[in-house]
Amino acid sequence: MADKKGVGHAYNIDFLNVVFAASSIFLLLSTIWMVWDDYDREWKNVQRRFVNLEIQVTQAGLERAQRGVDQNKLKTLETGLAQAEQNIASNQQKVGEIQSQLGTVEARLYRESQAAQFAKATYDQDRYEFEAARVAGSSSAARMGESVAAQERELAGLNLIVEKTTAERGALLKQQEQFTGALAAVQKQIAELHAEGTRLDRRLDVLQPSVLKDFFRDAPLLDFMAPTIKIQQILLPNVVDDVNFTRVAKMDRCTTCHLAIDRADPLYEKYPQPYKPHPNLATYLASNSPHPMDQVGCTVCHEGMGQSVSFRDASHMPSGANEEEREAKQIRWEEEHDWEEPHLWDFPMLPADMTEASCAKCHKSEVFVPRADKLNVAYATFERAGCYACHKTRGFEDVKKPGPILTKIDSKLTPDWVKTWLRNPRAVKPTTWMPRVWYNSNSSAPEDAARNEVEIDAAVAYLFANAAPHEPAVKSPPRGDAKRGEPIVKSVGCLGCHAVDEKTRVEAGPNRTFGQPLQNIGNKTTYEWIYNWVRDPKHYSPATYMPDLRLTDAQVADVATYLSGLKGGGGDAAKATPDQTAVDATLMSYYYPNLMPFEDAKAAVSKLDAKAKQVELGRLVINRYGCYSCHEIKGFETTRPIGTELSEEGSKLVSRLDFAFVEGIPHTSKIEWFRTKLHDPRIFDQGRVLQPLDKLRMPNFDFADEEISRLLTAIMSFQREIQPAQAMPVKTARYDYLVQGRTLVHRRNCVGCHIIEGDGGDFLKLVSDPSLGPPMLTPEGARVKPDWLYAFLRGPITIRPWLEVRMPTFGLDDAGWNGVIRYFGAISNTIGPFQTHEVVSASVGADAGSKALFDLLKCQQCHVLGAIPKDQPTSNLAPDLRMSAERLQPDWILQWLRVPATILPGTRMPAFWPDYPKSYYTEMGGSAEAQVRAIRDYLLTLRGGPSPMQGAARSATTNNN
Repeated sequence: MADKKGVGHAYNIDFLNVVFAASSIFLLLSTIWMVWDDYDREWKNVQRRFVNLEIQVTQAGLERAQRGVDQNKLKTLETGLAQAEQNIASNQQKVGEIQSQLGTVEARLYRESQAAQFAKATYDQDRYEFEAARVAGSSSAARMGESVAAQERELAGLNLIVEKTTAERGALLKQQEQFTGALAAVQKQIAELHAEGTRLDRRLDVLQPSVLKDFFRDAPLLDFMAPTIKIQQILLPNVVDDVNFTRVAKMDRCTTCHLAIDRADPLYEKYPQPYKPHPNLATYLASNSPHPMDQVGCTVCHEGMGQSVSFRDASHMPSGANEEEREAKQIRWEEEHDWEEPHLWDFPMLPADMTEASCAKCHKSEVFVPRADKLNVAYATFERAGCYACHKTRGFEDVKKPGPILTKIDSKLTPDWVKTWLRNPRAVKPTTWMPRVWYNSNSSAPEDAARNEVEIDAAVAYLFANAAPHEPAVKSPPRGDAKRGEPIVKSVGCLGCHAVDEKTRVEAGPNRTFGQPLQNIGNKTTYEWIYNWVRDPKHYSPATYMPDLRLTDAQVADVATYLSGLKGGGGDAAKATPDQTAVDATLMSYYYPNLMPFEDAKAAVSKLDAKAKQVELGRLVINRYGCYSCHEIKGFETTRPIGTELSEEGSKLVSRLDFAFVEGIPHTSKIEWFRTKLHDPRIFDQGRVLQPLDKLRMPNFDFADEEISRLLTAIMSFQREIQPAQAMPVKTARYDYLVQGRTLVHRRNCVGCHIIEGDGGDFLKLVSDPSLGPPMLTPEGARVKPDWLYAFLRGPITIRPWLEVRMPTFGLDDAGWNGVIRYFGAISNTIGPFQTHEVVSASVGADAGSKALFDLLKCQQCHVLGAIPKDQPTSNLAPDLRMSAERLQPDWILQWLRVPATILPGTRMPAFWPDYPKSYYTEMGGSAEAQVRAIRDYLLTLRGGPSPMQGAARSATTNNN
């Protein structure tokens, strides 16, 4: 082959041409691939599919709107339209004459209005010049004034002409309306019938594909101008992200794919993700909701990478009721979206069933957040398990210790029972929250049995050695009848806090495991202790939350007899019988090398006798496992809890978690780490070589999967505080009353019996008829007077004597009861200036018409007026109306009579005025409002009902603690 090198060139020209051509082709293909890859991006295809979806939804809506047109009304209107048109046709000549005259008048009016406006403009200018000349003292001011006066007279004349012509035009329009007005009115009504269909038809025209939109504006390389397919972005004004210690405004692009997230049309709910609307638009995203989308966005609640527009990079996380469901969804995502466990973003999206954890970012230290049902039950579970006792947690600092006091243990329990209890609490009481401290995954080997038993014996020895004397109020209580005691326990309200027959904690629920389980209580303690505890709980434990049910001594004896008969399995037997050598060795392991050198430890042990060794070892064991965190124990009054603080655990980076040698946990998921930890708290000792005191010590609560999911939600809600004050709920006195009141009624478990703000009422599920259970307290602030409520809470009285359930006495101080009263007022938004109502006396206030209407409505058939009606079932009976004047708010009575079911859904109170303000009754001129007020005023004349007011002062001195 001839050499193609040219003169002065060190390269082959033909080869260079080949290289240049190949690189040009490669560059062209790369450019085409780049442009196509951008055109075919995931989010763009999502939006293209959404256009088709919108067309389908709009077409369905159009068909629905067309079907929804009232055909009878339309037919009537069309008939009216034809008659109006026929009327115009028959009077066409007259209409034509009027329209001709109207045209002439309107033309003249236009000319006259123009002349008047021009004259007004000239007048305004000349008047200003005159005023300026007069102020300046000009000699021409007088002449100018005369000219301005003449212009003013001329303008008045022109305005008068305009007014006359306007009146003439109005008269002609009125004449025209006699012929065409009916036509215009009918056409307007027909247009209103078709308004929704017309709107949707226009929307369809916009959505339909077109050459301009689909083949030009969205075409590759041209879609930078005005594309219809584009990234949707929300820049939030008050919410921030913490990026490398710098706070920047949060930016969300989630709506790029979730295009229908704020659409209220139910047709979207039938479509798959990402086209479904938010499930609760009344609370989230809607413009009139408390959390509008342009203020809150998406990732402040859901977490994830808000700036990303791809499924994988957005850090979606699978959710499910169990591991199988989560794995199935994960596999499907891997196949459809090339999904993987996010490891490039520190805060992946929360699983859908855990999103409410983010409520705590703004609703700080709130035990109850309305409409956040999963978060509320998560916090209730967190409290019942006593997690805050070992782990300091913001918002749970002032909660009392979850376990019973152990300072008087020898008056209540026996050492043998306590040892069996500590060995495996759930073997004794299946619904207990007491965890298993010994015999866990890192201490269940055969060689661990002796040490476990030594530590259990030692802890019990310390507790009994340091027990304070206790003198029961009744030393030799009388015996009762268990058959009478059982219905008392199951009816007066005990089961609102205590479990008896349930097999699991999940079955009982957080509210009904608020108090200690009553299972096997007969094995636990003596009849004498149960009797004294039921009779007066505060005599044994002054700080207890157990209220006084005000039972008679005979009823207390019946209840104690029944409870003492609740006996079952004895629990797990000891797995070893350690000798003194094992005790010495265990005590030595605590001393050396942790507390002192070997020789000093050996000498310290040798100085103690056998009993002292056990007590000393018990002190060390209790200190190691943190038993004092949940229980009041002598000698540990000021000792700090042993657990890691959880106040910001949800913000902890996954890199700070130790996965040790445990397999099967994604090392990119802190949620799965937490889940594994809660399932088996000591699993991360697996495969490690550790001394006994170096092992993990968190006890095992044997949580069910549902309980673990709740606790995960609680843990993920404990976040760093980075959001500015502008993002927080507006603080007002009402808001503070709500937060404080919700805390009190949930931590005192009022919701175990009562429904308050849609939460609680667990005891109602155990009552044959909900009307025979505790009342719903949501409207209480609007219903009753504050002074009556204060007196009632201080000293409860029987309002419905036919009920067996009763309101207990809690013994709160004034601050507590006033907090409750303010809370109920805040719920009903009735906090404000004190309102008075004229007192109506029976002699002058109730006319014969009011009494007659009261009798006509047969109010006394259900409502008690002293004697309980014997011809009515108890489920139909209602409170004594003689309490109305003292108890009820007069304005609330009016609202209740008008719409009882709106205030109390499911009430048996009949709606006497269902078509208010219309009335079925002819009394008082047939006026429903007059009838309602007459009934209210008659009720306020009634006197003599039961009242808590007389004993309020006495109760205030005896119950205040």
